[in-house]
Amino acid sequence: MMQQLYVSQRSNATSNGMRHLLLRTLAIVAVIGSMASVASAHGDEHEAMGATAGTLPDDAPFYRWPEEPMDWALKVHLALCLIAFVLVLPTALAMEMANNKFHPLVQIGGALIGFLGIVFGWVHGHLHNAYARFGWFMLALLVVQTAANVCFTLGILKKTLAKLRISYRILGCLQLFFTYMAMLLGVIRYLNLCSQGHLGQCISHFARGTALIYGSVALLFAMRLFGATMLDIRRPPELFISIIMMVVGLIGTFTEHNFFQSSDGPGDMWSHKDLQHTFIGISWFAGGALGVFMSWKAQPSNRTPVPSLIFIATGIAMIIHQQDLVMSSHAHFLFGASLVTLGLSTICEITMLASGIVKDRDQPMGIQYLSVFFMCASGMALMGANRDMVLFLINSNVDVATYGLILMSFCFVIVFYFYVLLDVYFAMAGPREPKYMSLEDALDQDSQRTSTSSQTSTLNHEEGSKYGMSPNPLTA
Repeated sequence: MMQQLYVSQRSNATSNGMRHLLLRTLAIVAVIGSMASVASAHGDEHEAMGATAGTLPDDAPFYRWPEEPMDWALKVHLALCLIAFVLVLPTALAMEMANNKFHPLVQIGGALIGFLGIVFGWVHGHLHNAYARFGWFMLALLVVQTAANVCFTLGILKKTLAKLRISYRILGCLQLFFTYMAMLLGVIRYLNLCSQGHLGQCISHFARGTALIYGSVALLFAMRLFGATMLDIRRPPELFISIIMMVVGLIGTFTEHNFFQSSDGPGDMWSHKDLQHTFIGISWFAGGALGVFMSWKAQPSNRTPVPSLIFIATGIAMIIHQQDLVMSSHAHFLFGASLVTLGLSTICEITMLASGIVKDRDQPMGIQYLSVFFMCASGMALMGANRDMVLFLINSNVDVATYGLILMSFCFVIVFYFYVLLDVYFAMAGPREPKYMSLEDALDQDSQRTSTSSQTSTLNHEEGSKYGMSPNPLTA
């Protein structure tokens, strides 16, 4: 009887959980649909008002597609660098993490291809810019990494072999970040961005967008390496998200609109945009500090909604955020819609994990990838909403719908790239053993324990009656 009651309660709990899951899914679909309708109405307004509101600034003609086509040296440089730094060297890093014996050859081959790519970049000319100077740093990184690879492969410096291997792996991970920086500098140099007095705003947008993109990549790695609940990281994921938010808020507060600028003259008065961006930075720093304080000593399962609430509030502010250029307002709308969807999907994820609906804790839920994608989309939209990029879009006759699709395509490419990179690692490291028991197995085990305990109690009662012993009044 007790077992039947337990099974009945279990089935009712499961049905209630599935019902709640369906309601939450419908709510998310309704919110996304409403945002899409708002975007459509916003696009109609764009067609009525035109691409700009008022006259373009004087520096607008500087931001346009270069008239000179790429020469052969630049094309070869881009092809070789993509093969080396995006395909071969990250694959070598995955092979090293999986202790694959062919890793040294792959790394050395990737380093040679990367060296040739950097040389062809210098053949192209224009050596006196940030992108060309960064090539020297990438070359030095290749030399150090290859030297470390040769040392621990041949057994040189045996006393420091373990530390050398750890340093080599750290360099390989940092190389992914520096590759991204090189690609970003290349786009900025080729499109002539951040060159007409908007350096502070440019740094703010690109730095904060980069933090969000790498936050999404870190979240993807944590989910796939540590399972849906991410218990092995020993802290809630919101701790690390809150740290990123503190950094992003600090950058936005002091770089977006010249926080220390004097306001003596009439031209130095702060506008509503200055106040909004500055206080968004302050709210991100303060909210991130609150999230860090709440998650610092919390258990991994004790998730906090503070970062999600900040995402939603900032997204709403960006959706209604008005700029002097309509295209700029639309670009900020894309950023705000991504943030709102990110916050809602994260709250839904926290609710599902807390309600016990997750059956397989070793595999991420499908809805968890929404947080990864929209965090990446928020970073891409934030980087693409800087003033120089908006002027480039206006001069190139690109509307907001096309721009949104371009950004979404880049987000899918980024998530797909790191997802496949993890698959390469899992394929070489071998199948993982499950760390956690599924929810169904846990309930079955609990049911078996309850049944065994009931049978043992009945048997003890019968034996006590057989020998004339009085039963325990508490179990009678």
